[in-house]
Amino acid sequence: MDTLELLKKAIELRKPITYEYNAPDRAIGPRLGNPHAIFISTSGNMNIDIYKLDGVRSTPDKLPAWRQYKVKNIENVIIHVEENIFEIAPGYNPVSKQYSRVIKKI
Repeated sequence: MDTLELLKKAIELRKPITYEYNAPDRAIGPRLGNPHAIFISTSGNMNIDIYKLDGVRSTPDKLPAWRQYKVKNIENVIIHVEENIFEIAPGYNPVSKQYSRVIKKI
């Protein structure tokens, strides 16, 4: 299963994922989070909104926190199927304008 399919499956199941984000100027290593929505941004990128719980970070801000990533830079996705279904994170707005070109969302 490719990365996009794994991310869509995790959203469908509402299961946490471990993933790596391979982009310039970003910390290397695993991250843990709850994926909520995949969509096409106004700039044409396929992005994902993840409520990040733990893992490496490039900025000193505290976790948990919302992160938006380009799907093309996400690698090594593992769905934690043994975990409980995650709660929808605070601040998630499924009718947000940014999701007008949604691929998959809760």
